[in-house]
Amino acid sequence: MRTLEMLFVFEMLLVALMIVVVVAGIVYIAIHDRRIRRETGRRVGTADIAVGATSQELDKVMAEGPAPRRPPQRDFYERLELEKSDEIRFHLYSRDQYQSELGGDAGVLEREGFVGVLKAYRMIDGEWYDYPPQKAEDLLRLESGDYKIDEERNALLFRKLPHGFPLSARDAL
Repeated sequence: MRTLEMLFVFEMLLVALMIVVVVAGIVYIAIHDRRIRRETGRRVGTADIAVGATSQELDKVMAEGPAPRRPPQRDFYERLELEKSDEIRFHLYSRDQYQSELGGDAGVLEREGFVGVLKAYRMIDGEWYDYPPQKAEDLLRLESGDYKIDEERNALLFRKLPHGFPLSARDAL
């Protein structure tokens, strides 16, 4: 009989502990949600609807539907360690863009296994100028065989995305 009483008390303690954990979780989520709203000024999980928006503003946002998809990022920047004021911009081109914007042959890219083209620019006196692909190759520390230099267009043709580029850069290809 005594064992059954102890088992009952133990089960009640477990139930009480579960209730405390659930309540603590609810409080944590409520505090976390409030902190995020205070920091961002947005309702959590409502796709950029401002906190305190009027019902007309809410209706307008809901009627417009989801925000249009932004085009993928094609420009990536790097500061040179030699001169802190120097800035390099790497612009990614897909096979089609290589043909249409740079006048290259997309068929050659496909036959030779290149997935994209990278062109580098350097900021000088507030304007962007072509940066030699040989210097860009050194800056990116590309491995031989992974790229080819297109001298005519001052561009690097690459077989895989250079190290250091975010995965989102694949969307531009």
